[in-house]
Amino acid sequence: MTTVRIPAGWPATEEEARAVQDELRARVVLDEPGPPPGTGHVTGVDVAYDDERDVVAAAAVVLDAVSLDVVAEATAVGRVSFPYVPGLLAFREIPTVLAALDALPCPPGLVVCDGYGLAHPRRFGLASHLGVLTGLPTIGVAKNPFTFAYDEPGTPRGASAPLRAGDEEVGRALRTRENVKPVFVSVGHRVSLDNACAHTLALARDYRLPETTRRADALCRRALRQATAIRNPQAREAAADPERSWGRSLFERQADPVTWSGRVLAAVAGAQRSTEIEAVLELVADRTRWSRGREVFGQVRGGPLACDERTTADQHLLLRLAELVAKIAHNAAGPPPYFDYHAGWAIGPLAVRLANSAPDPAVRERVAAALGEWPPDDSASHC
Repeated sequence: MTTVRIPAGWPATEEEARAVQDELRARVVLDEPGPPPGTGHVTGVDVAYDDERDVVAAAAVVLDAVSLDVVAEATAVGRVSFPYVPGLLAFREIPTVLAALDALPCPPGLVVCDGYGLAHPRRFGLASHLGVLTGLPTIGVAKNPFTFAYDEPGTPRGASAPLRAGDEEVGRALRTRENVKPVFVSVGHRVSLDNACAHTLALARDYRLPETTRRADALCRRALRQATAIRNPQAREAAADPERSWGRSLFERQADPVTWSGRVLAAVAGAQRSTEIEAVLELVADRTRWSRGREVFGQVRGGPLACDERTTADQHLLLRLAELVAKIAHNAAGPPPYFDYHAGWAIGPLAVRLANSAPDPAVRERVAAALGEWPPDDSASHC
């Protein structure tokens, strides 16, 4: 693992950072097709933060473009190099990402960023910034469309729709899994948009997100846990329990955790909804009722299904999931005090466990779509 210092002269203010963006944006190359999909190496990069301890960890994972096997990997850890400012996130990430790429023992080939390229308010996201600085072909594959508009693409895998800023196409919403939420692809540097989408599909064989992103995400979070473990007892706990760590990371990334957890519960339950499950789903659907979360929790805990000796192990787990969702709604409503503040960390792992035990494979697809991702390595949640 490489340790990184903040570079001398690194922008310290928003004005300085925007000036750097303006200067570098003119160097973006948009008239090259880029390497053909399924050839050579392709590298995923991602970062993880601990803002309280002023630590950022970056990972670079090189895959064989044909087999998607890992060829090489490297990590770097350093101080957070810029405050959080929407549109300027690259300045928090670039120094450690560059150090991770530099530490690789082989050429990275195409670089896939978990973020944006031209699909950026100033048309210069991380993928473009990294491409200009390294000269490498880069693309951005993001989980959400940021501030841009798009029409829902068709349901089949490979369907796409323009990602628009007014009349300008800045990327594409691309369906990598049938009937699963699309990802949002934009060019970074020295790659065409058609080729960027083709690479994304080639890398997303089994999951919504490209394998490059999944591997780099898992590696950078592991590097962050290791870097902060000595100073942080919670990090030591997470390192010993990757399932809990993934669940916590997944939950804390949700902009609307109540709605998200309700979707997950609905996906796991499917059409087999008990009175208790319906009560929780009704709770999360109405923001004005969230403060009743503790009461609904009690209904689930003391309901007839929970007390029936014939209830199966999976039914007990489903009720446990419903209880957690009720707690999350209660917590989101504000006072009174939090009800198990960490309840949301178990949503993902528990949903995965239930999906994996379901005899119908469609349940796994439905739950993966509701979660927005699947555990990044097969050891988490026994998947």
